Amino acid sequence: MTIPGLQIDLDSEVPVYRQIVDGVRAAALEGGLSPGHRLPPTRDLARQLGVNRNTVVAAYETLAEEGWVRSHTGKGTFLVWRPNAAAEGTESRGEADTWFTAFSRTAEGAAVGGLQTIYTMVVDPSAGISFVGSYPAGELIPVEPFRRAMHRTLGDHGAGALAYGPTAGHPALRETIAGEMSRQGPPVSPDDILVTNGAQQALEIVFRTFLDRGDAVIIEEPTYTGALSVLGALGVRTVGIPMDAEGIRPDLLAIALERHRPRLIYVQPTFHNPTTRVMSETRRRELLALANRFRCPIVEDDWAGDLRFEGEDLPTLHALDGGQHVIYLSTFSKKLMPGLRVGWLSAPPPVLERLIELKRIQDCGTSPLLQAALDVFLREGGLREHLGRIRPAYRERRDCMMEALQRHFPPEARWDRPIGGMFIWVRLPAGFDGDDLFVAARQNGVLYSRGELFHGDGSGRNTLRLTYSAASQEQIESGVATLGKLIRERWPGEDEPARQSAAETMPIF
Repeated sequence: MTIPGLQIDLDSEVPVYRQIVDGVRAAALEGGLSPGHRLPPTRDLARQLGVNRNTVVAAYETLAEEGWVRSHTGKGTFLVWRPNAAAEGTESRGEADTWFTAFSRTAEGAAVGGLQTIYTMVVDPSAGISFVGSYPAGELIPVEPFRRAMHRTLGDHGAGALAYGPTAGHPALRETIAGEMSRQGPPVSPDDILVTNGAQQALEIVFRTFLDRGDAVIIEEPTYTGALSVLGALGVRTVGIPMDAEGIRPDLLAIALERHRPRLIYVQPTFHNPTTRVMSETRRRELLALANRFRCPIVEDDWAGDLRFEGEDLPTLHALDGGQHVIYLSTFSKKLMPGLRVGWLSAPPPVLERLIELKRIQDCGTSPLLQAALDVFLREGGLREHLGRIRPAYRERRDCMMEALQRHFPPEARWDRPIGGMFIWVRLPAGFDGDDLFVAARQNGVLYSRGELFHGDGSGRNTLRLTYSAASQEQIESGVATLGKLIRERWPGEDEPARQSAAETMPIF
């Protein structure tokens, strides 16, 4: 099953997904494709063209938005006839093509689409039951305490809180953050802290500072969609290393470090997104030893370290290393209020200086008003009180989802019991059609995060991430029941045995 005349030029300035869109339109206008023609499945076309499957997905979504194709659950994507299509093809394409050919490679839609896909569903007001996104529960956000902190900030600082501030961040907030980090490990100076617009900006400026197009970076497989989006936009080569129960596998990591000589290692040791796994202290020390041996800096994303329900806290890589070779990132978005858009990073002085300069170019600094109000909130014990409320609430929702999964999902489905964080990672048989399940679930009013968005190689089609933090127990029970019914209807037969996907058992070198 092919598309007549479709050819892809990977060196063209036109984004690849747009070349596919234009190729399908041209085939339709020239008669190579007739109304009702079934287009190749996205995976098959990606294989034929030698491109990432997400690129083909983006092309098909664009064709659907423009009215050229229509998808039918379980049947495929079909060309539809559009009145006056020929006239549109010759007269209205000029302006659009001008814009599409003007885009930089960094802005190429397929590379940055994963994070946008999740974010769009999270903020969709028409969504039914949503297990998408790692977001706090709205009803638990401490609106009134933060309002008081904001009122006090404006009263104490007046116009000063509404002026420009230091690019590195509000001095008092940097001091508060450094003090908290020092209580968890070796001393950290406020001068080691850079306040950012969420951890996502911290990731972006770190990657942009260290990586050039074509450089190699080591990631866990799977990993955070936001990191993959930035790395894809920068044109970086990602080397995915599988994980076991204790975290990234050191035997395979050593081989990758020797073979690829990466510029960075990006990891999430605590409540890994999406698998929820926690790297053991022994494994953390092994990772640090390997990174030091190969002189490769580590980027530690500690997005949810405070959201532990059980067990003892483990030292961060940054604490174990003394901050010498580890750049540490964290955020207030997940444990407190995502609308603040306040995160931070800690890095050695020579690195921090470069990072501050890049942030100055991007935005001249995070909101001084929000930083000052947040500092007041923290110093008055607002975060400690808030964590005391949300940890038990999230633990109850986790238990509710675990029980619902046990009741409604097939016994062969696999998941781990998270000891913290916001979601559960579910693994289905390798041959399971995740695309069909996602479409059917959405039609039945249930949204979740598709597992393939967390895989750099486009695999993970048989996995799904279910967020419990922002859903009520009633929504969890109803949504999991719906998913369980849809999964059972699509469960592979005996001739399709459940097995791990290749991407989870061996790295691609």
